[in-house]
Amino acid sequence: MDELLLNTYRWALVVLGIGLVIFVHELGHFLAARWCRVRVETFSLGFGPRLIGWRRGGTMYQIAAVPLGGYVKMAGEEGASEGRAPAPDELPAKSVGQRFLIYSGGVLMNVAFALLVFPILLAIGVPFAEPVIGSTTPGSPAWHAGLAPGTRVESVNGNAVYQFLNVPTEVALGSPEETVLVVRDPGAQSSRTVRLVPEWNPAFGAYSIGVGPSADREGRIAVEKGSAAERAGLADDDRLVEVRGASPHATLEEALARAARGGAAIRGVFEREGRRFEVEVEPQPDPRTKARLLGVGPLTRRVIAVRDTPLARRTGLAVEDRLVAVDGTPIAHGGDLLERLESATGPVTLSVLRGGSPLSLPLGTLAPGEAAALLRDVALGPEVDAGAVTVTPRSAAAEAGLADGDRIVRIAGREIATFADIQSAVQAVAPGAAVEIELLRGTQALGFTVVPRAPTSYGFGLRDAQYVFRAAGPLDAVRAGFALSWKFLEESWLTLKRILFRQVSGQNIGGIITIGVVSHSFVSDGIAKLFYFLCMLSMNLAFLNVLPIPVLDGGHLLFLAIEKLKGSPVSERIHGYSQLVGVVLIVSLMVYVTFNDVVRWIVR
Repeated sequence: MDELLLNTYRWALVVLGIGLVIFVHELGHFLAARWCRVRVETFSLGFGPRLIGWRRGGTMYQIAAVPLGGYVKMAGEEGASEGRAPAPDELPAKSVGQRFLIYSGGVLMNVAFALLVFPILLAIGVPFAEPVIGSTTPGSPAWHAGLAPGTRVESVNGNAVYQFLNVPTEVALGSPEETVLVVRDPGAQSSRTVRLVPEWNPAFGAYSIGVGPSADREGRIAVEKGSAAERAGLADDDRLVEVRGASPHATLEEALARAARGGAAIRGVFEREGRRFEVEVEPQPDPRTKARLLGVGPLTRRVIAVRDTPLARRTGLAVEDRLVAVDGTPIAHGGDLLERLESATGPVTLSVLRGGSPLSLPLGTLAPGEAAALLRDVALGPEVDAGAVTVTPRSAAAEAGLADGDRIVRIAGREIATFADIQSAVQAVAPGAAVEIELLRGTQALGFTVVPRAPTSYGFGLRDAQYVFRAAGPLDAVRAGFALSWKFLEESWLTLKRILFRQVSGQNIGGIITIGVVSHSFVSDGIAKLFYFLCMLSMNLAFLNVLPIPVLDGGHLLFLAIEKLKGSPVSERIHGYSQLVGVVLIVSLMVYVTFNDVVRWIVR
């Protein structure tokens, strides 16, 4: 019940927060209209049928049913009756300058809101994920550059960063030709400049350099409510000290990830209020997803990149080699490779397929720690061009008898040529139904019956490294607040520009569902973080409304500018057609962003 009340409270704050931004925008129009002595007929938060409302001073104040914005309806806004001059308190009776002020009032208030609230927040302090690299994607530009975990990013393309999210954002909105980082390596006293060429990331829908955030330095964890971890006795902000059975050379993140891949219970040493204790967390079916899985993945032994280091050069490995065995023992993924290398007591020989031909590469004897270092210097990727699989321990496939290296050739009579075929064939099976699998183990043809089941979850993970960003003083808070406000306007423009030039995918933009979900995640970090997001939203709303699209404020401002230049209003015919075009554009955009929302937050 406590969790339900907390969640209800957070969603209430989200609704009130988003409503506040809309209110501020419409209040700008309202105050500007009253300043210019224009009678306001309706002040509405939301569209459609009125839910509640009251009339005061000739104005109907209301909250409407569709919470997708708001409006201020002014007298004469839809045009004066034919043959009648506008009354003095109607919009058409006002000068171009006055109408320009009225239509720009919402944008001006949104900007004023951010300029006022940002400095207050920065003076109080806002929690952010530290701009520290926790991991690099194997084969990515950051990986090739050797950016180590713990590296602090100070600026990207000349722009200072204060939270980790700034890093991928600056890369995505920067030049696709080059990204310039100023970083400080772990333990270093001075900074250095690193130049990278970003790569297109289809999953991200933008150019990226392949970096992930750093985990909490003290090993603090986040625990999901009702999860296996909570039932085992773990709580938010417990410290993970050690993962039992992990390599002594692995970080906590690596150790936890490898243990989870094994599918067995994770036994760890934790600390709470100075007291250490040991807990075993048994994975449980994840209630958040309706997906059903076999418990197989592609073989991960294709060499996709090799760093230019002395240790990597010793291997003799080349890109597109298939690393199939260590000292004659087959491997299926990087975990196998690490285990074989760490357990070797003498000279090591790697067996690879190069262009389909077998090849032996003598590596020699590895010193302590070199096995883990080698795994960081050689990036292994999945072999998705075939049906060969690696099997997750304790999964449906493992319990049915499938093994690493099996090549699936048919599922429920459906031919399998790639790993994607396996995924689509399994998803076509009705929940709870068994599926017939035909495979090759070496040259032997075998058949199995497997019942796909829900994925499992441990329900805990390491928190991102957090810190509180606070301005040095009142003047610094004002300066930083103004800089942030301008920055979000600039990012809005750059996002639109990159989408138009296909350098950022349009799938990255979202609508009211995305705004709600993101707001909820921000409010979970405190009121300061929620208001930080509302300032961002306010600046984005200001930018969107100033675009010269009919129906939006920017469209009205464009027509007023034309009227000022030509000395007369745009013809009713042109104005009417343009409004129709504007409505079509806005409705199309709403449909598109709603589709993105549904795919992002419901389908996936």
